Amino acid sequence: MKLVLASSVLGVLVLAGCASSPVVPAGMKAGQFVGFVCEGGKRFQARFANDGSSIRIRYEGGYELDALGGGVYEGDGWKLVTQGPGATALHHNGKLILQGCKSA
Repeated sequence: MKLVLASSVLGVLVLAGCASSPVVPAGMKAGQFVGFVCEGGKRFQARFANDGSSIRIRYEGGYELDALGGGVYEGDGWKLVTQGPGATALHHNGKLILQGCKSA
């Protein structure tokens, strides 16, 4: 009985250690819109979902972009890259629209 209880407790602790909160991209806040200023003075806003599943952007309208992993979010022809060289960049239909974006 003690062995079963001990392995159950250990299993719960291991699962709790594996559960992690989503990594919020640089300059963003979960559940709150943040303004970004990009090269050329262009601006957009982004809100990271509390569960890390998406980012909502405001640029020429509002769009919900799904998390693909590795700091990439896509939806409705839009793509937001939040990691890697060139910092934060926004693409539309395969064309780079905004680059070098930093939170304001």
